[in-house]
Formats: sequence, C-alpha cells, structure tokens
Amino acid sequence: MPENFENIESPIDDILRNNPELEKIYGDRSVIHETTPDKSGNLERDGQKYNDNPKIRAFIELGDAIRDILPDVDKENVRLWRGNRKDEVGCNPSYTNSLDGIALPFLSDYNGVLSYIDVLKDEAEKYLTENGATGSEFILPKKVLENIKIVGFSEEDSEKIKKEAKPLSQNKEESGWDNI
Repeated sequence: MPENFENIESPIDDILRNNPELEKIYGDRSVIHETTPDKSGNLERDGQKYNDNPKIRAFIELGDAIRDILPDVDKENVRLWRGNRKDEVGCNPSYTNSLDGIALPFLSDYNGVLSYIDVLKDEAEKYLTENGATGSEFILPKKVLENIKIVGFSEEDSEKIKKEAKPLSQNKEESGWDNI
C-alpha cells in the first residue's frame, strides 16, 4: 500500500482538469450525499446499480454534485446523458440513463463536455437499443438532439458549442484520419 494517499489521483481528476465547468460545480457543492451499499453490496443512483468500488464511488460523488445543480426531472420523464468527445455535442445520438456508470466514465476518456436531455419515458422506450448495457442505452433521433443541454455552460455558450460541433466522421476526415 502506498504510504502517502494524498498523491493518489481520484478517477474524476482528469474530468475536473479538462472540464472547468464541472470542477466549479464539484468544488461549490454544499451537500455530500451518503453512499451506502445495499444488502447485496451494490451502490444505487437513479435506479442504476453499481458494484461498490473506489472508481464508481468517485463518479457517484461527481454525479450527485451535477444532479444537485440541475432542475428536477419531471416524473413522466427520464434524463439521458452523454459524455461527449470534443466538438461532437449534439451530433452523436447515443445517450444513456446512467450518468455515474456510463456517461462520466466516457467523458473521462473523451475530454469533451457533458450533455443531457429530458425525454418522456414512453418516448424514450422507443429509442432504447439492444446494444451495449441492457436497458441503459438509447439512440435519439436528430429532432430530439436539437434540445440537448450542456452541463455547466450558459445557454448562450451551449448554443455556440452546439453550432461548432461536427459528426465524428467529419472530424476524422478533417484531421486526416482514414475511415476504414
């Protein structure tokens, strides 16, 4: 075991370094929520169950701070999330109902921005995909993507970010990547 735990990075450190808007939300949080495993040893947030480990605890802590600053979700809606690559927000239709277990880990890898949208539960069921995590991944139509929100940015800044976004395939072409 390391002698000095202060030098060990948290799984969310990269997210906070690359996303000043989330670092502010996390730093300004006034409540730290209790994270207690259930009888089977799992942690639960927003109806999602996760194996209890330090990485998911860190993502849950950040997720709680994010959920606390956003408006409540109407009971007939479900909130869907995406950890976006840089410059793709609003262009990729793949969203999840798992902020802590899917969206934040992808955001950590992608270094983009975190987006969300509230969708009627009945409507969301039509977009549920069989691929990926069972019951957690959705492919949203373009019309729905027009209404996404970006966490931590003003509406004006969000609109600017969305206008500058391009589909991943276009970003690859402009970067000289080969599409194979």
